[in-house]
Amino acid sequence: MFNVGIVGSEGYAVGELFSLLINHPDVILRRVYAPGRAGTVVNDVHPGLFGERRMEFTDEAKFDDLDVLFICLQTGASRAFLNTHKLPDNLKVIDFSLEHRLPTEGVDGGFVYGLPESYRRRICSADRVAVPGCFASSIAIGLIPLAKHLLLNNEIHIHSVAGKTEAAARPREGSPLSYNMLFDDFSIYRPFVHPQIDEVRNTLCDIQKSFQQRLNFIPMRANYARGIYTSIYTECNVELHTIREMYEEYYDDHSFIHIVDKFPDVRDIANTNNCLLHLSKHEGKLLIVSTLDNLLKGAAGTAIHIMNLMTGLVETTGLRVKSSSF
Repeated sequence: MFNVGIVGSEGYAVGELFSLLINHPDVILRRVYAPGRAGTVVNDVHPGLFGERRMEFTDEAKFDDLDVLFICLQTGASRAFLNTHKLPDNLKVIDFSLEHRLPTEGVDGGFVYGLPESYRRRICSADRVAVPGCFASSIAIGLIPLAKHLLLNNEIHIHSVAGKTEAAARPREGSPLSYNMLFDDFSIYRPFVHPQIDEVRNTLCDIQKSFQQRLNFIPMRANYARGIYTSIYTECNVELHTIREMYEEYYDDHSFIHIVDKFPDVRDIANTNNCLLHLSKHEGKLLIVSTLDNLLKGAAGTAIHIMNLMTGLVETTGLRVKSSSF
C-alpha cells in the first residue's frame, strides 16, 4: 500500500481526486493539508463524498510518512508552496496547477509533463509530474498520431466546448447564481490566446521536430456540467483508412483511448476516464473529434494514472469507473 496526501481543498477536480483515492485499492489517503479549512470535515466541502470515509482537513504540514503528494492549489500558489515547504527527497509530487506544465525561463522545478499518451516512460521514472490541462489533453490526444508520422504540415483549426466545471473551481460560498448563469449560457473565451495551447504546441514539437504550423484554438463554455468536446480539422492528403490504422496502432496499448465509428457524445465519456476519437475526411480536410471528461481524464483521472505509473502499479488501477448506461 502507498500512503498519499493532498494539499488543497477547493474545486470539483479535487472532489473527484478524493473519491478516486478513497476507493483506490492500493493507496491510503493519510491527510489533506488545507490550513484555512483545518478541522472542517471533507464532506462539508465536497458533499458528493457523503457515505465515503469521514476525514477532516488538517493544518499539520507533515509529509515525511507519505509516498505521493498531490498539490491541488490555485495557479500562483503551487510554486509558492514548494518554495516554502521542505519536502522529503523520496516523495513523489503530482501538481494540478499550470505552473509546472512548461519550463519558465529555464526553470521547471524538475517536473515532467504528465500526458501518459506521449510521456509514459518519462512519467514512470519521474519524481515530480505536472497534470496536463483538460483542453490540452483533448487536443494533443487527437493530434499525436499525426505528429508521430510527420503529417502536421498545414494550419490547424481547433474548437473545444467545455461544460461548466471546466475551470474546476466551485462557486464561492455566498456567490449569487442565477438560473441563466447556470443553464442559458454559451460563450467563447480567450480565443487564440488560451494558455493551454502552448502545452499542445510543446508536445507536438517534441514529437514532430519540424512542427511550426499555426494552431487556431477557440475554447467555449456551454450549459452542461462536465465533458469537453473538441473538433480539430486540417488539410491532409493521406487516405482515411490509412490514418485510422495509424491511430489504432499508436493507441493500441493505451487503455483509455478508443477510436469509434460514429461521432461521440459527451454523455459517452461523462464520469469515465476514457477519451473517444472519431476520424472523418471532407474534401481533403481531416476532421478529428476528441471528447473526454474534464474532471477525470482531463484532471483527477490522469493524476491517478500518473500516480500508478510513478509507483509501478498497473496503470488502470482504480480507474475502471463507468458512466451511466443511458
